[in-house]
Amino acid sequence: MRRDLLDVYLRWTNDPVSMRGNGRVDPETRERLRAGLDVMIAGDNAHFTIYDPARQDRTGGPLPVGTATLSIDRPVAAAEYLVTLGEEGRGRGLAAPATRLVLDFAFEDAGLENVYLTVLEPNVAGIRAYTRAGFQLIGHRRRSAVWAGKRVDEILMDAIPPS
Repeated sequence: MRRDLLDVYLRWTNDPVSMRGNGRVDPETRERLRAGLDVMIAGDNAHFTIYDPARQDRTGGPLPVGTATLSIDRPVAAAEYLVTLGEEGRGRGLAAPATRLVLDFAFEDAGLENVYLTVLEPNVAGIRAYTRAGFQLIGHRRRSAVWAGKRVDEILMDAIPPS
């Protein structure tokens, strides 16, 4: 992985809004992030960089604004969906279309039958984007996470291929 892209990923991961959304208090180190990315891109997992096609980076290419990963469990044809949008990608209406593209890949190219995620209950914008992309509510894990120092529920959502 390019060093400059790793620096961008580290900035997104340690952004206070991203940390709160993931229920994390402590920032990620470069070494731990690199090791985690190595695991994510190994094997059957699918890792994507999300770009904003309407804006350019300093080289004139589309601006990277986040990451999306499918942590694939091939024997059961299912995957957990993980996404992080950096500050430059939030509030621009990119989460739902990026998630829809990942779901299209999951169902059409990877042959998956189920993609699931957890989102913290106060993350209303995330829940709305996931719903627009095709996820449905399947349950709650009560008081299982922390948001801004307070106990909150995790919302469980999943998507299946269109009929």
